[in-house]
Amino acid sequence: MIPFWKLPHNDDQIAMIEHSLAAVTYGQFKYKVESFKEKLPRMRQKQLGVILCSNRITTMTAYVAGLQLNDALMLLDEQINDKLLKNIIVQYAPDWIFTNKAMQGYQGYRLYYENDGYAIWCRVSSTDTIEIYPDLALLLSTSGTTGSSKFVRLSYHNLQSNAESIASYLKLNETERAITTLPMQYSYGLSVINSHLLSGGTLLLTDASILSKDFWIFFKENKATSLAGVPYIYQMLHRLRFDRMDLPSLRYFTQAGGRLSPNLVRYFNDVAKEKGWRFYLMYGQTEATARISYVPPERLSEKESSIGIPIPNGKLSLDAETSELIYEGPNVMLGYAHSHRDLAKGDELFGKLHTGDIAAMDEDGYFYIKGRMKRFIKLFGLRLNLDEIEKQIEQNFFIHVACVGDDDKLCVVTEEAAKIDAIKLYIRDLYKLHPSAFTVKSVPDLPRLANGKINYSELKDLM
Repeated sequence: MIPFWKLPHNDDQIAMIEHSLAAVTYGQFKYKVESFKEKLPRMRQKQLGVILCSNRITTMTAYVAGLQLNDALMLLDEQINDKLLKNIIVQYAPDWIFTNKAMQGYQGYRLYYENDGYAIWCRVSSTDTIEIYPDLALLLSTSGTTGSSKFVRLSYHNLQSNAESIASYLKLNETERAITTLPMQYSYGLSVINSHLLSGGTLLLTDASILSKDFWIFFKENKATSLAGVPYIYQMLHRLRFDRMDLPSLRYFTQAGGRLSPNLVRYFNDVAKEKGWRFYLMYGQTEATARISYVPPERLSEKESSIGIPIPNGKLSLDAETSELIYEGPNVMLGYAHSHRDLAKGDELFGKLHTGDIAAMDEDGYFYIKGRMKRFIKLFGLRLNLDEIEKQIEQNFFIHVACVGDDDKLCVVTEEAAKIDAIKLYIRDLYKLHPSAFTVKSVPDLPRLANGKINYSELKDLM
């Protein structure tokens, strides 16, 4: 199959519609990509480019152009703190930087091109001494923020194989219209973009929140056929009474990026069945180019707590000693990078990923996550899985909680202050813990990363 970044589609087909802007056909988008490629400085054959991302046509143009040039691309949040960005630039010494926002000059870089609402900065001195692995395509952060210099190294083969798998099990074609509900630099959000560019569908580009009226006006005017969300987005959709929304163009919706509480799984599955939509629960990691497994919609009612079966061309198994979930497939990353010195490294994992998740498999071959290998504490000799405690409380109280702690004390945090006493009693009775061994606290809002997941590091600091 022709790589998605080659754009092998009918020139008249609509490629993208940006919020408040006119539609762009694949033919027009190809022209934009070629024009951008001509503007990029070429100091060496394969370069490292940094793209400060937003869901805009200009950003998509820079992304596809960079892939067509066989460059390695680092995708960062457009709103990244300047200090953090400068630290990453020092660590990786990129050859060029693309931005949609005004930015101050960076030492060692000059403004190379500025027009059409974006700018390209290029490195003044040569970086010929920095080697880049020929098949290295992307550097993506795993933390949900860009404060760390640790990135996942993804190959061109990783990107294409995962896009093909996703397009296969979602049954994508050129009539699809996916609206962007997630950041482009987040692997889940990017996988939506890649799989739709592969299928020749249309991307409805917006950074508007699903809580805004503008988002839903844009959704309806352009007849969106799908939306993707992490658990936080589905919590918001539930509050918006998703079951009462009039969305005649919608065909399916997908959820990944963390565990969705059982009551919400049932709610959205019931809505999907009533409306004739498809609801896909999925599991993935950036280390596997976003997607690892999915639950076929027709099996969701009986497998609502499962992460499902492997995506096409993937394989799941369990470590015999630790029950760690092992994934094998062509979308497994090359390895990690911490600085420019790691860009020359080749494939270090050879298609096999130790996920760090403890899991089980049922008689039908469906997998279930039991917790993270590192999300354990030991209180008075009792080994406790923090993920399992969260799950138990959520199932009992139908609220969202987060657990942190160490071998001295367990801390359960909720946004529902009125439930504190009931949760304390529940934990004491369920785990037979002395009141001195745990605490239950409330916060107005649980801290979250840019990708919507709980920021456990920040939460632990707060507690």
